[in-house]
Amino acid sequence: MKVFLHFFFIVLSSNLIADNRPNIVFVLIDDLGWNGLSSYGNKYVDTPHLDKLAKEGARFTDAYGMSQCSPARFAFLTGQSAARTNHTAVCLEKHVLPHARMIQPESNRMLAHDAVNIGRELKKTGYRVGVIGKWHVDVNEKRLRPEMKDDYLAQWDFDSIKPERAEDDKKLVMGSTLGVLNYLKEDQSKPVFAYLAHRTVHTGLEAPKAIIQKYVDMGYNKSASKGGKEKEKPIADYFAMIDYLDQSIGTLMQGIEDMKSERETVVIFMSDNGGLSRVWDNAPLRRGKGSEYEAGIRVPFIMHWPGKIKAGQTITEPIHITDLFPTFLSIAKTEAPNNYPLDGVDILPLTMGGEFKRDFFCIHMPVYIPHYAHTPSTIIRMGDYKLIKFYGDYQEDPNEKVITAGAKVELYNLRDDLSETQDLSKSMPEKTLEMERKLMDWLLTRNAHLPRINPNYDPERATESIASKVDTFGEIAYKNTKK
Repeated sequence: MKVFLHFFFIVLSSNLIADNRPNIVFVLIDDLGWNGLSSYGNKYVDTPHLDKLAKEGARFTDAYGMSQCSPARFAFLTGQSAARTNHTAVCLEKHVLPHARMIQPESNRMLAHDAVNIGRELKKTGYRVGVIGKWHVDVNEKRLRPEMKDDYLAQWDFDSIKPERAEDDKKLVMGSTLGVLNYLKEDQSKPVFAYLAHRTVHTGLEAPKAIIQKYVDMGYNKSASKGGKEKEKPIADYFAMIDYLDQSIGTLMQGIEDMKSERETVVIFMSDNGGLSRVWDNAPLRRGKGSEYEAGIRVPFIMHWPGKIKAGQTITEPIHITDLFPTFLSIAKTEAPNNYPLDGVDILPLTMGGEFKRDFFCIHMPVYIPHYAHTPSTIIRMGDYKLIKFYGDYQEDPNEKVITAGAKVELYNLRDDLSETQDLSKSMPEKTLEMERKLMDWLLTRNAHLPRINPNYDPERATESIASKVDTFGEIAYKNTKK
């Protein structure tokens, strides 16, 4: 009997590690600016756990998300650009400027249930796939929130990871982290892909009271509202959210270590878009969330895989959130689906001294976002250079409600001019023309939806917007705020 039991446990143990591919934990933060971590220049809040993650792995200086949350999530889940999928706007928001110079293309606000997505592809090869937190790729999700319907996420082949309750944790920052650790432990015979989609540090401002008080005691302002105001900066509540987020990463990494699993775990950390300028100072980057300038789209990005990714690397090669799909496939030793065009590329070679080649990438943002002074545009990043193409109008000063008619391009050398203060388009016409042509060819090959001239353009009323929302049944409901 003892011999049989010994043999049984040997077989059981071998089964547990038969598929030795690593776990993947992808931590996506909401609205954390590029300089939100102390390892990226935050002088207000120490983030020791995230700094440790960077020191033990690779820190990317030139990583890009999208300018807002839904487009970033669509891009990560599909590995395809907004130019290809037409996922260009927040799924539950719609803004119309009926008298502006351009008519914006209507955005696709739904990730189809049968669409190719990274979770579904990994699940096909034996991964357990779960998500917790902000989904935000479904026009109907306000009516069908994941926490209200257990099988909601199964439509996309994701498990719904359940949070734990933690004290004074209204945004479930720690609760979601503990939920992911539980999910990792549930069935260790299979590798796990866990998508930890935090709702922090997005407003409303919510963090444990004791951490907020810590920053109030240091002399910073406590916000009078959950939304935060420009005049209140620097805001104690916002600092507390970053602090608490960092603590949750410490809990995550300690929990993974305490599992003592024979399976390795890759942790990737990034933000969906840049920081909200109303509550955070994005300098030296220009503007903030929602913008085509660097503060709207450049984000912190860290990869951690002990033993595989050399510790202490700083990688300056530009990367984009669409790169995650092929990178996750590479980590999981999984082929891309047949006849499925990917706009991202595998960035794992960048961390391992391998060959990496890409001429450029583009970010397509052809819609109006009035509250972020964004007009229809697309950017192309090629080496050190970035070109912005404004299709028909632009807002020079984000603080002034003035939209200037006229298409234009701007060119910046981001190595020399991170703050985008020196437009080189006139002094470097050949470079400008080369990049604009590449951008337009890229859009053409993806059948991108482009803005067009508005026959009802009225310069006197160009800034008038219809503040609107997409209702819970997927129909468009408008409310004219100018009545």
